[in-house]
Amino acid sequence: MTRTRGAAALRQLVLEVFRLNGALLRHGATLTAPVGQTQARWQVIGAVAEATRTVPQIARRMGMSRQSVQRVADLLAKDGILRLDPNPDHARSPLLRLTSKGARVEARLTAIGEEWAASVTQGMAGAELEQAVEVVRTVTRKLDGPT
Repeated sequence: MTRTRGAAALRQLVLEVFRLNGALLRHGATLTAPVGQTQARWQVIGAVAEATRTVPQIARRMGMSRQSVQRVADLLAKDGILRLDPNPDHARSPLLRLTSKGARVEARLTAIGEEWAASVTQGMAGAELEQAVEVVRTVTRKLDGPT
């Protein structure tokens, strides 16, 4: 089997993304605690803030199980952060939307996240980070195939 330079680089990228994911989970827990949220709740809140979505859509987008997203969505709804609206396209899969309370929580999480991102990226070139984002997106598209 021939090992190409690209394959070796992809292997290293995968390992670094795993390490990055672990670091993001650790930091996410610390960042969300003052707002009374968890990293998993932040992910769902962020996905819903980005666009109205169903639980299965969020699960696919985030690479999470539908059941885990459903548990988080149910807790967020119970806490008045999300509301579940009827979905005209699928009666058993409601549309998730932020409530006004949810919008306030999301705004606080966004502000915390932006301040944290500014501190982490201090001294880093924005163009290099943008290039890294594009590389990760390209690999993700190749792995996920046509949608």
